[in-house]
Amino acid sequence: MVDDFVSALLGLIVLSKEKAEEFIDLLVEKGEMRRDDAQKMVNRMVDKGKKEKGRFSEQWDQFKEKVEDAWQKKYVSREELTRVENKIDELAELIKEKLR
Repeated sequence: MVDDFVSALLGLIVLSKEKAEEFIDLLVEKGEMRRDDAQKMVNRMVDKGKKEKGRFSEQWDQFKEKVEDAWQKKYVSREELTRVENKIDELAELIKEKLR
């Protein structure tokens, strides 16, 4: 579910970039913006997008770490459960031996 959300968000970002490029091309065609100014604007947008992507990536990693920490505090792993079960079996055998 979270992966679907991230994929959708990235899809919107790509779509927005394409729409921005279309808009800038339209301004150039109409003569309202020079090609070099348009290129500078695109470069600034790309740089800002890269910074935002890095910031989002950091926040996403922090979120995942918090979720994993919470999960580990609340639940045990399969290995931990197996180890405890084995220890209980060992203790049960010791008790049976003592009672004989």
